[in-house]
Amino acid sequence: MPLKAEFRPRFKKNLKAFPVNDQANINEALNNFLRKNGKFDVIRLDANLWRLKMGDWRIFFEFNGDIIVFLNVERRTSKTY
Repeated sequence: MPLKAEFRPRFKKNLKAFPVNDQANINEALNNFLRKNGKFDVIRLDANLWRLKMGDWRIFFEFNGDIIVFLNVERRTSKTY
């Protein structure tokens, strides 16, 4: 069963700022992640903060029960973390 997702306003705002092709790639990767299709580079950064690495993009999320709450998406730079 696919996981349920919630997207915070900051996540949506940052995603809209990316080029259309990047937005499509991120959306496709998130759909695969939620359906558990493929391998993903996920690590825990804090007690309830997780990072999903997708190419040049970093997606930060947390779990709220059985829902994944996507907090932010950023392009990987030296200041991302």
